[in-house]
Amino acid sequence: MDADAGSELRARGQELLERSIGPDAEFRPQQWEAIERLVDRKQRLLIVERTGWGKSTVYFTATKLLRERGAGPTLIISPLLSLMRNQIQDAEKQLGLAAWTINSNNSDDWNEAKTAVVDGKCDLLLISPERLANSEFQKEVLLEMDEQFGLLVVDEAHCISDWGHDFRPDYRRIRRILQEFPDHIPVAATTATANDRVVEDITSQVPDLHAIRGELVRDSLRIQTIETDSRAERLAWLAENLGVFDYSGIVYCLTTAEVEAVAGWLGMFGHDVEPYHGGMDGDRREELEERLMANEVDALVATNALGMGFNKPDLGWVVHYQRPPNLIRYYQEIGRAGRGLDQSYAVLLSGAEDDDIAEYFIEQAFPAPEDFHAILSVLEESDEQLYKYELLKEVNVTWGAASTCLSILRVENAIFEGENGFERTAKEWSYDYERIESVTQHRWDELERVQEFVATDGCLTRFIDDELDGSLEADCGQCANCAGDFVPRTVEREDLIDIAVQHYQQNSWDEISARYYEPKQEGGRSKIPEELKHEDGRVLSSYGGPGWGSLVEHGRGADQYDDELVAAAVSHIRDWEPSPTPQWVTAVPTRANSHQIVDLAQRIAEGLDIPYVDSLGQTGEIEPQEELANSYQKRWNVEGAIEVTGSVRTEPVLLVDDLVDSRWTLTEATMALRDAGSGPVFPFVLAEVVMSV
Repeated sequence: MDADAGSELRARGQELLERSIGPDAEFRPQQWEAIERLVDRKQRLLIVERTGWGKSTVYFTATKLLRERGAGPTLIISPLLSLMRNQIQDAEKQLGLAAWTINSNNSDDWNEAKTAVVDGKCDLLLISPERLANSEFQKEVLLEMDEQFGLLVVDEAHCISDWGHDFRPDYRRIRRILQEFPDHIPVAATTATANDRVVEDITSQVPDLHAIRGELVRDSLRIQTIETDSRAERLAWLAENLGVFDYSGIVYCLTTAEVEAVAGWLGMFGHDVEPYHGGMDGDRREELEERLMANEVDALVATNALGMGFNKPDLGWVVHYQRPPNLIRYYQEIGRAGRGLDQSYAVLLSGAEDDDIAEYFIEQAFPAPEDFHAILSVLEESDEQLYKYELLKEVNVTWGAASTCLSILRVENAIFEGENGFERTAKEWSYDYERIESVTQHRWDELERVQEFVATDGCLTRFIDDELDGSLEADCGQCANCAGDFVPRTVEREDLIDIAVQHYQQNSWDEISARYYEPKQEGGRSKIPEELKHEDGRVLSSYGGPGWGSLVEHGRGADQYDDELVAAAVSHIRDWEPSPTPQWVTAVPTRANSHQIVDLAQRIAEGLDIPYVDSLGQTGEIEPQEELANSYQKRWNVEGAIEVTGSVRTEPVLLVDDLVDSRWTLTEATMALRDAGSGPVFPFVLAEVVMSV
């Protein structure tokens, strides 16, 4: 490119930047370099820059310049729908680019989007990595376009690497596509969370990918870590200190249950906050994002479902209610704050109990070898394609583990997903012990590093920069360890901690709804007759959680549950007031020390001043339900295994157990009672076994 053409391109780029951001806008260091290398040199770039640096500015501007030169549309592969929404809005508003998306939530628009791409009316097409596995998309879009894409963007490119903090199996498909992509189509792979190891891994997998790296830690961000004794103490800290921050912010939690508990607590103290997590439908999440963007709420209390791609320049602070499992994820989440502010704040609350959650996710990250082999064996023996639910009827594998197995096996071409489910391919496959053990050990090392981060008295910003293999040579001078605390470390009002414990105790209960269908071992399912279903019941707590859940965990397997726990159960049942009121109590007899459950039921009956009746017994062998992985296996484990062995009264009954997860034990016990002529059955359970994010 000659000097005049280069000057003309730079001038046009500046016009587009000012149109996007404002009349005084200037390209940040390395932004124009990236744009020029994509547009004129058609290079493949791995752009590693901090959150808020403007990676989308690079590929939006490059897209506009390429389209003005007659190039085809840009294909953006992105892992989150919330990111897609923000990018579509930015592209259309700032540069007049026609943007389309094809995802699981907009199937009504698919045909129109495909037509727009093929007919040249689309400037940007945004898809999830999972869409690349769809045979219809491959045939109608990828093959139809062939070499006509103008630019390929892979957002959150760290997901390609096993060593990335958020590795996703479907990103391996991107690697293969990049290896086969025509040389004349430029590529922009972008991420804010790649250290040297991840960069080396990505560039070794993708040919001719050149890295552009900038400073990763934001100067405006002040960081402080606070160690606490309990989650109740953290709630008390939030009540006392959240109001000191200017602007709106985000409180991050590790689980959905904690999101709801923290949001409810903060609302009691006058904070205008809303819960946000992946269990909500897309419209509700979009509404909450818009409310936070417009400063109509003080904060969102969120899981990491509110993460990559959320861009609010004036977000003033991020508080972590629980410690993330690694520093890279922590860095990414605090990177939501201070993009357009001179000063912003990040506070990390943590405690030893956070390790339990982190360890759970590390241990569950990769299914066991026998899970893979069980699924492959069933598919090999089947003459037909099988859906996931059909597989789960045959194998003792959890729903989540089965999803991961199928995803990995599909990406590695060991199985094929057709119109009627999955089938085995001819490709040989073996479990990669060395890789999985290495990655798992890396996760344990990352957990150790974030534990060290919380405990260090050195510069917190530099600690993170070192983890990212950044270039800081001196302490930041503004984090709490350098400049002193900017928020208190302790709770002033000790009574708030007691109130927080009560909050957990009063709000950790949930309803137990009846199952409507049961699977048949010979195939299909049948509707459970209304007269054999239990009524809506109650579960007092989340197993092992703050409040009553910790007492259940400590007491399980002992001779008796604690008197305080039984009193809480009786109090909750009285407040619940099931109707019609139970007139007697019985117990579920399905575990080895069922005498503990009987004792619990007897004491609850005594507290309610109604009789206990020993009605149910176990027939044959029942494996512990917690040792079975999925709902189908749990159902058939107890099917026909509970019978009436004593008297049954015709009045409404309270059915007592200590733990519940799949509800099949309660369902089977209810069927036995109702068949024997009992009145309505109301289940009551001490704790629910759940881990939802």
